[in-house]
Amino acid sequence: DAQNENDYFTSTALDRKEARDEAIDVLKMVTESEESSAEAKAEAQAKISKIAVDIQNENNIETLVKAKGFEECVAVIADDSVCVIVKADELMANQAAQILMIVYTSVKIYHTV
Repeated sequence: DAQNENDYFTSTALDRKEARDEAIDVLKMVTESEESSAEAKAEAQAKISKIAVDIQNENNIETLVKAKGFEECVAVIADDSVCVIVKADELMANQAAQILMIVYTSVKIYHTV
C-alpha cells in the first residue's frame, strides 16, 4: 500500500530527527554546565559538530538518490556506517552501485554490508 510506504519513510525520518534532537539537547547541557570539565565540554561540542555534519551528509545522500529517480529515500548515518533505504519494487545491481557511489562520495565511508 503506497500510503503505508510513504508513512514508513516519513516516520523513519521523524524518528531520526527526534533521536538527534534528544542527543543534541543532552550534549548542550554538558557544554553549558558549570560542573562539566573543559575536556567534557570540548568532547560534547565535537559530538554536536559531528551530528551536524551527519545531518548534512544524510540530506545530500537523500537528494542525490532521489535525483537518480527514486521516489523516496532515507539515509541514516550512525557511528561509521550508513543505511540507505529507498522505495523500489526491485533494486537492480546498477541502481545499488549508484547508491553506493553516492554514499562513498558524500561521506567517504567504505564499509558495506
